[in-house]
Amino acid sequence: MDEVDVMTRAGENVGKAVGTGLKAARQGVVRAGHVAEAKLADRGITADQVRGALVERADTLMGKAEDWEKQTRRSRKRLAKKSAKTRADLVSKAEVVRKEVKKAAKHARKDAKVRAKEIRKAAAQLGADAPKRRRWPWVLGLLVAAAAAGYVAMTRRPQEVYLQEEEQAPHAEPVLNGQVPSQKEPVK
Repeated sequence: MDEVDVMTRAGENVGKAVGTGLKAARQGVVRAGHVAEAKLADRGITADQVRGALVERADTLMGKAEDWEKQTRRSRKRLAKKSAKTRADLVSKAEVVRKEVKKAAKHARKDAKVRAKEIRKAAAQLGADAPKRRRWPWVLGLLVAAAAAGYVAMTRRPQEVYLQEEEQAPHAEPVLNGQVPSQKEPVK
């Protein structure tokens, strides 16, 4: 609970300081007002005259502000009219230019088409005069290359090696009643 007491006292101290500061400020303003009245009285001017002068000055300033506002409003309206007219002129000129460009592009396409046709004719005439390339030597070369590749592949193939030739063995005589036929002994 000690912290609560400390915080309460801190708030009271701050409130006291603020109150004292406000009181001092009010007293200072009152003193300044009395001093100003005294100086104005020395010159022979009353508080009503000062208020009247302030009101007159405020009226003239308000009049000038209104005149300035009217003048700027007129300037803005003139500027808006002028910009609208300029924008309309610009749009119409852009439309005219767009049409001219469209016509020019159309003529350019036609001219390009005619020139391309002429170039194709000239190329065809040059092509007719030039000897045609023959393709059969290429085919012949490919056939020779394929034959060479086949020959190399066939020569590199492993050869079958026979270790011993087998003779056909004579067929054994059939076994009859579980008896095995006797083998003949070779004659010496």
